[in-house]
Amino acid sequence: MGKNNKNQKHRNCIVVCCFIVTIILQALFYIHEVDAVENTVIIVQSQQIPAYNEAIKGFEEECKRKNISIKAIYDLKGDAEEGKRIVKNIKDSEIKPKLFLVVGVLAAAIVKEQFDDIPVIFCMVINHERFNLQGANVTGISTEASVEDQFAILKGLLGTYKNVGVIYDPGKTGKIVSEAVAASKIFEFNLIKSEVTSETEVALALKNIINKIDALWMIPDSTVITKKSLDIISKTALEYHLPIFCTSDAIIKAGALVSVSPDYRYIGLQAAQIAQTLLSNPTITSLGIKRPDKLKLTLNTQTAELIGVNLSPIRSYPNVILYP
Repeated sequence: MGKNNKNQKHRNCIVVCCFIVTIILQALFYIHEVDAVENTVIIVQSQQIPAYNEAIKGFEEECKRKNISIKAIYDLKGDAEEGKRIVKNIKDSEIKPKLFLVVGVLAAAIVKEQFDDIPVIFCMVINHERFNLQGANVTGISTEASVEDQFAILKGLLGTYKNVGVIYDPGKTGKIVSEAVAASKIFEFNLIKSEVTSETEVALALKNIINKIDALWMIPDSTVITKKSLDIISKTALEYHLPIFCTSDAIIKAGALVSVSPDYRYIGLQAAQIAQTLLSNPTITSLGIKRPDKLKLTLNTQTAELIGVNLSPIRSYPNVILYP
């Protein structure tokens, strides 16, 4: 009898232990599911271009390391109507994302307008100040290197007391040029400004300053940088042996000497780090506008040879890419 009681107690103990283990496993599974929902992110990109894809790739890599689940990647294909359809799709879904990564200006504008209760991180928006991308739930990563970072590189190449020209549309990039006026004093440059309001004025603006400057600084201004004007600027600069300093690899391929630009893949990594901060602290919905953490320097060695510029002072900088 005593032996049977002992066996019964043993069986009861096993049953209780199994029950407890089952409860614990279910709880852990539930916690995992809740955590996955809590950390769900949706990516919306304006269109398929290599720079955008590179940033998204960096974001995906870092999200895997940080246990952030990417529910979907939507491509607007450069179409606002497609954007409306995608917004409806997201709003109709049972599981709402806890955060958006938006890549490019169209995606940023649409998502910001339609979702004011979910944190939004934007990136790859050129000259973002123009698009009112701010709000209580909006965080962004600038696509341009700061004026100070650009001028530090330019000083390394040219030295001090140089005349640096800039052609710009005040309505589009006046703020950048205002910052540059203050920075030029720090770096001991003389900034020579030439204002334009249309593409047709660019050639004359360049002609008016070409003999007064030691380098041309090209900023992301859509009035100035068009296919036609870029061709004129590149040919004129080459003729006058004038170095062009810019923030775009594309302009390097058109003949510019030096560009300072963000590392697009690293922008994605940086966005994932911001996402983790926001997801870990639900009371924080915005971290403001961040500068890119990592820059790359692209040098056009062919242009340097043609205009007789020695690139050795900056070839030893970190993250240097030589073109072609």
